[in-house]
Amino acid sequence: MTLKSPFLMIRSDAAGLATIQVVNRHLCVVRMVQIAAVLAVVALSACTSSTAPSTTSSSSGSPQPSPKLTTYTAADFATALAWAPDKRLFYAERSGTIRTFDGTTRHTFATVSTSTEGERGLLGLAISPTFDKDHFVYAFYSRADDLTRQRVVRWLDRDGIGTNVTTIIDNLPAGPDCCHKGGRIAFGPDGKLYVTMGENHMAAEAQNTASLRGKILRYNPDGTVPDDNPFGRGNPVWAIGLRNPFGLAFSPDGKLLVTDNGPSGDAGTPGSGWDEVDLVVRGGNYQWPTCFGDGRHLQGLYCVGSLPTWQSGSEDVVPTGATFVSQKGPSGYQGTFVFCSYSEARLKVMSSDGTRPLFDGPRCQLDVKEGPDHALYLSDTSSIYRFGP
Repeated sequence: MTLKSPFLMIRSDAAGLATIQVVNRHLCVVRMVQIAAVLAVVALSACTSSTAPSTTSSSSGSPQPSPKLTTYTAADFATALAWAPDKRLFYAERSGTIRTFDGTTRHTFATVSTSTEGERGLLGLAISPTFDKDHFVYAFYSRADDLTRQRVVRWLDRDGIGTNVTTIIDNLPAGPDCCHKGGRIAFGPDGKLYVTMGENHMAAEAQNTASLRGKILRYNPDGTVPDDNPFGRGNPVWAIGLRNPFGLAFSPDGKLLVTDNGPSGDAGTPGSGWDEVDLVVRGGNYQWPTCFGDGRHLQGLYCVGSLPTWQSGSEDVVPTGATFVSQKGPSGYQGTFVFCSYSEARLKVMSSDGTRPLFDGPRCQLDVKEGPDHALYLSDTSSIYRFGP
């Protein structure tokens, strides 16, 4: 069975071998491989694909410089990135620390007590859309005191330090086993907070509108539930039928695209492939577990819900963080939808509607955001990179 995961750790032992502990999408295993094999993976180019464009012309007709990849700052498994209006980069390290970096100095903003067992950890980060007024910073993490629960908290940013921490959403399910925790958060153009939730290896729950598992959730910024959610008063569910959504991004015109990790042998599925991008709408249903990929039947009498805008077929991509690139973004990337591939350690560049792959970009495994300087900022397990002129 092919193993897939957004979390992979490498260590060496005394025998000169490397142990790669892979948190699979549906089980955790440890296997031994030769150091040479590990180095082959690590040596994957950190620059752009040969198919990536090198220059484009500006509106005035003059060529723009090619973007280059440089290390912006070291970071320990930066699962999520978020820019504040004052041009500080906030980033969440999976082990429980939120830091800021202004291009010169790093500061610790806040810490949480989280578990990194399986796919747990500090997984999501968002800046209030009214940060200039309220100075709120939000995060999603798996609880260390109860491995079956996760929560969303909010801090007040006071002189660069997180204060007045408040739990605004508690008891989000994490399930008893390793995987499918979701954990991404983002504010939509409607000012609401959107949260991704994996189905915790309880596939049938993804179709149950009364369950939070396998869903996109929608909340008010204070953690209450909006009255106009589609499945009844007090129900935070916005969309159903997802397996392990780990990236979400809003387009300039308000469309929501979500990256969802495909099956890996669970619920009777193939052991690899079928990762997808979904156009998520109010009350939408995205097949799982009745079907997967391009409508391949799995359970029940027939497929329910909508096909993805794109799916990877039998190829493993393991999609994570995503964003839309503005028309001022790096040369050749303007107006595209992009997401990180954990398994390929590449930025996947797609058409703006998320239907068509264009080319592979620079190194990226965990998250990607466009900065105030319109460069792209990308993270992997050890660093955050800047990609721009």
